[in-house]
Amino acid sequence: MAVTEQTGIPMSKQEIPKGAGTPDEVLKYLSRGWLDKIQKANRHKQNFNKDAWEARQFFDGNQGWFWNEQYSKGEGGYNRNIHPPGFRMQVNKVFEAVKLFGSVIYHRNPFRTVTPHTLPIVPPEGLGLNMQDPNAAMQYEQMVQVTSMKAGIREIVSDLIQRVLNYTPGELDLKTHSRRAVDEGLITGCGLWWTEMVTQPNGQRFVGSFADSVDNFLMDPDVTEIEDIRWCARRCVHPVHEVASKYNIDEAALRGNVDKQGSQNARSQEQVVFADNNVSGGGAAGKTNDLCVYWKIWSKTGLGDRLKDAPKDIKGVFDGIGENAYIVVAEGVDYPLNIKPAMLGEDVNPESGVPDSLFTAVQWPIPFWAESSNGWPFTMFAPHRKPGYIWPISHIKPAIPELRFLCWAYSFLAQRVATSCETLLGVSKAADQDIKDQILSQSEGGFRIVEVSEMVGRSVNDLISVFQMPNVTGEIWQVIEAVTELADKRLGMTELVYGLTNTQIRSATEASVKSDQISIRPDDMAECLENAMSIIARKEAIATRWLLEPQDIEPIIGPLGAAAWQQHVMPMNPYEVAREFEYSIEAGSARKKNKSARIEQLNQAMQTLGPVLQSLIPAGIVDPFNALITDWAEANDIDPTQYMIPPPPQPQMDPSMQGPPAEGGPPPESGPPAEQPVPPQPEGEPAPPAQVPPELQPAPVQ
Repeated sequence: MAVTEQTGIPMSKQEIPKGAGTPDEVLKYLSRGWLDKIQKANRHKQNFNKDAWEARQFFDGNQGWFWNEQYSKGEGGYNRNIHPPGFRMQVNKVFEAVKLFGSVIYHRNPFRTVTPHTLPIVPPEGLGLNMQDPNAAMQYEQMVQVTSMKAGIREIVSDLIQRVLNYTPGELDLKTHSRRAVDEGLITGCGLWWTEMVTQPNGQRFVGSFADSVDNFLMDPDVTEIEDIRWCARRCVHPVHEVASKYNIDEAALRGNVDKQGSQNARSQEQVVFADNNVSGGGAAGKTNDLCVYWKIWSKTGLGDRLKDAPKDIKGVFDGIGENAYIVVAEGVDYPLNIKPAMLGEDVNPESGVPDSLFTAVQWPIPFWAESSNGWPFTMFAPHRKPGYIWPISHIKPAIPELRFLCWAYSFLAQRVATSCETLLGVSKAADQDIKDQILSQSEGGFRIVEVSEMVGRSVNDLISVFQMPNVTGEIWQVIEAVTELADKRLGMTELVYGLTNTQIRSATEASVKSDQISIRPDDMAECLENAMSIIARKEAIATRWLLEPQDIEPIIGPLGAAAWQQHVMPMNPYEVAREFEYSIEAGSARKKNKSARIEQLNQAMQTLGPVLQSLIPAGIVDPFNALITDWAEANDIDPTQYMIPPPPQPQMDPSMQGPPAEGGPPPESGPPAEQPVPPQPEGEPAPPAQVPPELQPAPVQ
């Protein structure tokens, strides 16, 4: 199977210098040595690339790729001796699988939680302290206070980090990037996010994670498990002037890279054999700007002076930099883009053994190496790992044989339908030419009249006969049905996933069992995705602490939060941010909610918890019942406001029950005088009008 070469990979063998006696030769070796490692890593990736290319074609390839001779009749082909049909079909089950699984496992941005690791309060007996001793008791109380204070600070820090981590996904459109990574992970087997800092047009800086194609990614080929890799590389393509400005180098130094990429793209166009889709899914063409292709390399094996085939006279020269180094190389440029040739001529720092400017230039932009479990700038979504090989398996690969047969069989059946629709007539040679012309003439009103001369002396049936094409046997449909069932099982596309069933479900237990079984694969994929999103949250926390200042996050957490960030978060090093807190994703928060199941759960909760919570209302406790009503109403798309129970009014305290005022305190405020009861009047004397001033009362009778 021929596949187009991926652009950006060095096409020619890199001539590695045998010696490095001058600074220019040292930099030339570093550049060409790493380009040679990239070339070897790409060869190690070829099996994965072939499977990824084929899966992409079944996802969205054009109708002609499947019948290309180099694919169908080449090594590993399927149709070596049969001429291809004229009508060609492609059964696009891969598109269905990606859209069904992808939309279920990542429906929205998940909610990130940051939880500090708890500090235990060890009893004094566990420390061997005698609490009868005043000094020991005082020492123990001090340790308890310090522990409690640290726990309180951790709670504050975790709340600040959690607020920032849940703000940036919406601001930086994590959902779109994650859907791209998830779709590519399902098709090719590997989806990638890269965590980095971005600057908004208003100058505000954020840390986020962004999807990039797996075609732009390479790993150390010396290992069999991804956890053991010692370096990784990312292919980048940007206009020449942007690259020159970013790394402060002359554009003329990058022209060699542009010329090499132009000739490589020309060779790639000549090698295209399957429509217009290549391994990389269609890369940058360079039709608007001159493009520079370069590689960013994150190394945990040093700057490159100890690589295989390195000249002996430079081994150990850069040991002062340490194992973690960052290198940017481009084909056609004889030095790393992030290392200026003049740096090697500067004064050497006695402690590190290298110039300070060089030491700073080759440091990782973000110290992800501080994260022990996944200390790289990328995060991988790989639902199917392959033992003994660092590259994962595509979800589509197990069903490739079945998909090939279905495309082949349906195409030939469609051709057979087209052939069967033709009417084949047999006309005797003795028939007059006029009869043949009448048969081929245009019909009128759906009828065609054929007149047979009596001089022929033969009936119409003797002159003209219609051939019956043989029917398609039923066995082919049985074979197609069996192969379709196998393909569905490989891809997890059973009838229940579509909401269909061939048999009637007779009990709730049977429905529950089937529901549990069809969710096995989506649940497993969702768990893989949630693990990846938890790792992304941890990396974004490390990068936020390392790169952002309090003024960058003040719009998110306010001035008080920014002050607390300055006081408690900034003094922490990346190790503490990574290891003293647990970063996780709220279970199921990224998946599409099952509304029917949610309504059923809340209806059951209303029947079970409703009477219990309702009994608390007379005691003035209405919040639990209102919360249940709110959840139930939201699940049913109802406004819960009109169903809320108001809290009971606060009881008024009787003034007579209040105690005497405190000594020296102000006297209690006197309210309006209480209305005194009117004493009974003697019979026959009218009662004086209430609240009438004496001057307005009538004078007594003389």
